[in-house]
Amino acid sequence: MSTQQILIRLPEDVAAKLKAAVPARQRNKFVVDLVATAVARYEDDLAKIASAVTDEETSNQKIAQEMRDWETSAGDGLEEKQGTHEKPEAR
Repeated sequence: MSTQQILIRLPEDVAAKLKAAVPARQRNKFVVDLVATAVARYEDDLAKIASAVTDEETSNQKIAQEMRDWETSAGDGLEEKQGTHEKPEAR
């Protein structure tokens, strides 16, 4: 697996606690594990929200109709047509 180096800034008190609690050669893995866990939790929360919205769309006829109305209006001719945008004139 390839890696990417990033710079993060921690408040001094948090950095001091990290240094005190985690040995120097284990800090990278510690931070990687924390970030991976937090991102997975965040993605799970988003998936639950998306699922709830989908469930609501299928069980609530009013919302389902509104979604169909929005989908219908997606092709209402407001899309950009190629070559119709001109650059603004310079002052």
